Amino acid sequence: MPDDHSASRTIELWVRSFSPTTTGPSRRRALERATRLESSERVDAVEIDVWGSEVECGTLSPYVPRLERIESRLETFEKWAARTGRRLEPFFRRRRLESTITGERREVWQLPTVALAEFDGDRLVHVAPCRDGDRTIDVFDRLEALADDGSDGSVVRYDGDRWDDEVISETETDQRAADHTHRVGPSSGPN
Repeated sequence: MPDDHSASRTIELWVRSFSPTTTGPSRRRALERATRLESSERVDAVEIDVWGSEVECGTLSPYVPRLERIESRLETFEKWAARTGRRLEPFFRRRRLESTITGERREVWQLPTVALAEFDGDRLVHVAPCRDGDRTIDVFDRLEALADDGSDGSVVRYDGDRWDDEVISETETDQRAADHTHRVGPSSGPN
């Protein structure tokens, strides 16, 4: 059943295209679940995007539109994390590389094998994987929440022996900061 929200709910699934075969099942499972969400009308659209294991920051993006899109998305993810009190590390990590031969320095983003960006209209409402205190929210946690009609901006929470959906908004940052004692468990099924 479609949502009655006015803006369209879309997700972007970012996957590494040339990852080793050991990541193939996770990638395939994420693609299948995202496609099912779209066909069940839990989301209005699913966009599949591809990236590598890392991307250099800034140097080529003005000349390569694909890199510019990736870099723009990563900046949007950082703003979302700052707004919601989430952490993208260790899944998304900036690091500085320096050549011992030339002394040249460059900054790169290390990227996860699979990532999910969820939008309500043009507003980014969730990124996975991410950290919320001591909890990790992975792509499969979020896909499961969306499949269970998590269209209200909720985030999967694990509290003892039961799963909850808790609505996250900018005003709830202090409440989340005080509650860092539980961790989201691993997804069921094979990776």
